[in-house]
Amino acid sequence: MAQPRIEFEADVFSPTGITLLVDGTAQSHVDPDDPTRLFFEYVRRIGHVLDAVRPAGEPIRALHLGGGALTLPRYVAATRPGSAQVVVEHDADLVAVVLARLPLPDDADVDLRLADARDALDVLGRSTGGPRFDAVVVDLYARLEAPSFVDEPSFMGGCLGLLAPGGLVVVNVADAPGLTRLRAQARAFARADPGAELLVAGDPGVVSGAEEGNAILVAAPDGLPDGVAERLASAGPFPSAVLAGHRLDAALWGPC
Repeated sequence: MAQPRIEFEADVFSPTGITLLVDGTAQSHVDPDDPTRLFFEYVRRIGHVLDAVRPAGEPIRALHLGGGALTLPRYVAATRPGSAQVVVEHDADLVAVVLARLPLPDDADVDLRLADARDALDVLGRSTGGPRFDAVVVDLYARLEAPSFVDEPSFMGGCLGLLAPGGLVVVNVADAPGLTRLRAQARAFARADPGAELLVAGDPGVVSGAEEGNAILVAAPDGLPDGVAERLASAGPFPSAVLAGHRLDAALWGPC
């Protein structure tokens, strides 16, 4: 199998922004001069969720399954100094190229692990007395395809099992019209923990199932953080749709 082509492209909207492309597809965006600038819409929505998981500026423990250009670990390090983060990425070549072009800040506490996400989850789950995470971010794609195991209750349950009290899992869901992938992953969370609160946010056309695109799916076993839905609705990117509770049930499964 041919090695993917890894390239960087200057951001035409910013003198310091850089886009990571893998085989010609934009995969991540980083502004090394301002890591709080989240350019991709779904990444900004994940940033809003991470902003709400604990009081502003308070350090958190975060696990990122899928590394890319390490956009969100940079964001957490900048907005929550002192945070301890673990990043799991299976592509060693990608990691090497990214770190050579875009090194992490010296003060960022990031434990970067080269491993398959499912294997890393098993190792973390078996550790006794190990760290529990305030947030687990799942963003696992090879080009435009996610591994099939992200639809499995055992995998989503493993993510939920690593959470500290009050923690949450947030997933990037790149979907086609019809919400097939979003429904499968929401069902996996529901089967892993029927009591977990779920939330979906994204462009209204995507969330309605009419258009392809990215939405985020949040699962919170102890309940969603106060104000997270309002933050997602009011802070953009616009237009935005935020669904939870009965509205989310109706969108995903239809009226009872």
